[in-house]
Amino acid sequence: MKKFTIPNVSALFLTFAVLFIGSATIPFQTLNAQNMTITMGNETSAENATSAENATTEDQVSSTILENLARPGFASMYEVRADGDTVPLSYNIMGGRLVGILADPSQSSLDLAVDPGEDGGAIEINLPRNVIDSKFSDGKDRSYTVVIDGDRVSGEASGICIGTCPNIFNSFKETQNTGTDRVLTIVFGPESRFIEIIGNRGI
Repeated sequence: MKKFTIPNVSALFLTFAVLFIGSATIPFQTLNAQNMTITMGNETSAENATSAENATTEDQVSSTILENLARPGFASMYEVRADGDTVPLSYNIMGGRLVGILADPSQSSLDLAVDPGEDGGAIEINLPRNVIDSKFSDGKDRSYTVVIDGDRVSGEASGICIGTCPNIFNSFKETQNTGTDRVLTIVFGPESRFIEIIGNRGI
């Protein structure tokens, strides 16, 4: 029978420790979901998403956060490396902090890492069209795709507002649109960590 030496036991213990700590710290989020139809511009797709109609107060971010984000201008800027250049992206965030942004040219996406507050939060980010855009073949704007922790989320027009409507976790809305820039406001929950903004042009 094989005898375990001190190095063998130490290595085995270290392996279990890494697995245990890793499983305790990697965030796992189960989205309360139902099948619904999401209409984005001229495209319709069936997705699992949280409906604003079924949202409870536990699924919502404070309206104060959205009120503060709606104020004109951006308070922060993050410089992203894209195709050998540095691109400044303006943003505001409430109820958490932005850890970083990476560009993924192969997916025409921006990958955001956030550290949310205990009650969730929201980020408003300015997307220059020459950096990342989303278009139909006829040149008309189409919705960006937003993925939070691996789950595609709904761009619900009624999901984000200032007032009494539910500003539900894991939803987004295009809040500004000009010839040079588009602005997304994304609401994330207290368990959210990674946000992907996916277009089909740029980066």
